[in-house]
Amino acid sequence: MSTHAQPDWAALARSPQFKELMASRRRFLVAGTAFYSLYFLAYLCLLGFAPDMMSKYLFGSVSYALAGGMSLVVLAFVMAFLHARKSAEWERMAQSVLAGAQPTEPRFTKVAAHEGSTR
Repeated sequence: MSTHAQPDWAALARSPQFKELMASRRRFLVAGTAFYSLYFLAYLCLLGFAPDMMSKYLFGSVSYALAGGMSLVVLAFVMAFLHARKSAEWERMAQSVLAGAQPTEPRFTKVAAHEGSTR
């Protein structure tokens, strides 16, 4: 009996549960990256093409440019929070995939101690 039984990784990669896990991660990450990139691009375009509007004060001594920059930081934290929440779902999905692929033989086996062994 082998002491290093491994799941069939190729079969795992072909399983529908694994494909759904990867598709879910890909959808989330592509959508999030696209949204943040477009938001950042819009901010840069406003800074470059509408400097008069961006230099106006929103309230007190906070200009539109400063508020836009702060919103990028807030958005980064919001996206990190959403990713952390979604990762719990991905972890459950990954555990489900692994549960279906457990090897039938144990990974490590006990070896009976020999009588009179010095160890």
